[in-house]
Amino acid sequence: MPWPLGESYVRKKVGDSWSPEFSGSPSNFEEAALSMMPRVIYDTFVKEYNEKQWGVSCKTLDARLCSRFDVRPDDDPRLKPNAKHQGIPVDGYAEWTRRMLDGIPVVLNYDYLKRRDEIRASKCLVFTGPIDEFFGFDLGRLQYRGQRRDHRYDPDANYIQRRGQVNNPTHAGGPHIRTLEWKHMMQPDVANRIRGSVVTTEIPFSPTNPSEYEYPFPDDANAALYEQYRRRADASPDLLIAGRLG
Repeated sequence: MPWPLGESYVRKKVGDSWSPEFSGSPSNFEEAALSMMPRVIYDTFVKEYNEKQWGVSCKTLDARLCSRFDVRPDDDPRLKPNAKHQGIPVDGYAEWTRRMLDGIPVVLNYDYLKRRDEIRASKCLVFTGPIDEFFGFDLGRLQYRGQRRDHRYDPDANYIQRRGQVNNPTHAGGPHIRTLEWKHMMQPDVANRIRGSVVTTEIPFSPTNPSEYEYPFPDDANAALYEQYRRRADASPDLLIAGRLG
């Protein structure tokens, strides 16, 4: 089935007169998801996928996590239908980033947190790493999840799967949550010149090394600790901690 979830698919599975499983004010992720859809749809596509992604019961996750998806009454297949600009950079993200940084000195493999005395921001320091690491974890460590990625190249395959991304929403399907075939995301004239194809398999885990952090953990305890760090960062007018980890 396609994702995002369209209402026509729900009707196909449960009939025209369906209604959400949960009514009221949701207190966790499971209730928030069930306030949008029937139980059978939640159990099939949402519950186990998110249990694999976060490693815990959906009943312990923040209800706000459900803002990432909905049931589309018009079956709009776009991930962000209200966004002004949508798509993938024609020349790839690496080239897109290179153009953004044109004319700006760039130093790679440089750990700012170990060499703070060498950098003095003229107006504002922008830090996109983990907010708790920036402050030396002195209020405690936030929880994060990451993805282990296995890359497989098949030199004889034109394409390996039918779509660029295929989700694996059940425990029975294995620990991975999705596979991505990058060739689908290229311009056709570029893809046609490439021999074989690469598929990446993503498996969630709980990292201990900050360099592997990808997703802040969405529960009440983590949110409360984050707010303490956030208030400290906001108190410094020459500091901007930004990005998914900040």
